[in-house]
Amino acid sequence: MVYIVTETWWPPDKSAEVGKTFIKAANKFPEDRSLGKTVVQSATWAEKDGFRSISIYTVKPGKIKEAMDQHMNRLLILGDVEGYRFQVNLAYDIVESMPFVGLEAPAL
Repeated sequence: MVYIVTETWWPPDKSAEVGKTFIKAANKFPEDRSLGKTVVQSATWAEKDGFRSISIYTVKPGKIKEAMDQHMNRLLILGDVEGYRFQVNLAYDIVESMPFVGLEAPAL
């Protein structure tokens, strides 16, 4: 299985704006279950310089491009908030990642 793992950061004085903009982005680009589903939606914590959040989405086989397009469309709306930053990673479970190192995944 493939996951989209997104980390986001924003300054503390922008929290209300981030929240409102998140709702706007989610309404404009609602979750499309034909592409995958949300595993963790915005687990958030405070840090020294503001707030940090992580989200994890599963991606159905053959749907990476479409899922990334939808995900990036949401993030680009949030990117309009001053100081909002994000990093998007594709992560692979053991079955998908073992061939990267020349191995077969064990039967689990």
